[in-house]
Amino acid sequence: MRYLLIFFSLLLSFSLLDGKAILQDLNFEQGNWVVIGIPVHNYRAVPVQKDLGTFIAKDISLMQRVRQSWDLDPTYEDKCDYHYSLKFYKDDILVRTVKLNLFCGYLTWDGLSYEFDPSKFNDFKSHAKPIDWSRISFADLDLLKRAVETLESKPDIYWYDDVMPYKYSGYFMLAVNNLPWNADIDSLDNAMQSQLVTEIKNDDFYLKKYFHVVRGDKMFVRYMVSCDPFLAQRVAPEQRYLPWRSHLDQTDSVRIVAIGLNQERYRKIMSKEVKRKE
Repeated sequence: MRYLLIFFSLLLSFSLLDGKAILQDLNFEQGNWVVIGIPVHNYRAVPVQKDLGTFIAKDISLMQRVRQSWDLDPTYEDKCDYHYSLKFYKDDILVRTVKLNLFCGYLTWDGLSYEFDPSKFNDFKSHAKPIDWSRISFADLDLLKRAVETLESKPDIYWYDDVMPYKYSGYFMLAVNNLPWNADIDSLDNAMQSQLVTEIKNDDFYLKKYFHVVRGDKMFVRYMVSCDPFLAQRVAPEQRYLPWRSHLDQTDSVRIVAIGLNQERYRKIMSKEVKRKE
């Protein structure tokens, strides 16, 4: 699979770093949007983490103001830990995650960092309401899949991370290297999706960009392809950055984080699901 040739044959566009791109493509005027803030452990904690804790905000006018005011300049001074993971959901589906350092003053999104005035985070204080969250561990992949499918059908439950990979038994990884530093990632994503469908002759998989980094004037991208093992075998071994492996490979359990869910509610939902199938 000649990913670089595919990539350049698409004549992908280039753009300069633009802070406006952080939220300006989110259409808060359509759909049901919420923003959830989750504090992250930091040895240099800030008071707002204790004041707000984990919170949810549903005020669309707030999101519109934030979208307009977060016109940020790029920075390479991004070696501090984060204080908050800020997540935007549309119709209960995670759309955007940004991470904030409120001491060193920067925001990170999609592998790049931008200068961020910590006082801007105060915009959320008057709109924030506390929300429960739970870590749930699974040693059985079938039970994990059933829990994901059950919980995602319930209102007001939000995933901290993308749980689509857990609808499959495992994953393998692909690499694309030495791209121009400002390459159009969206176009590359589409090219990778189309090429995989052509190569494995099946669309029953889930492709997601795992991360990308910029080193000097080059970009390096890694993709996770979640699927069942027989599909992974259709991709030549030399083209796989990492071979297929189970989600339980080298671990005894998989942990997911659900927001808007405490342990009691989880038990009630899953017990009803068991009774329904009996």
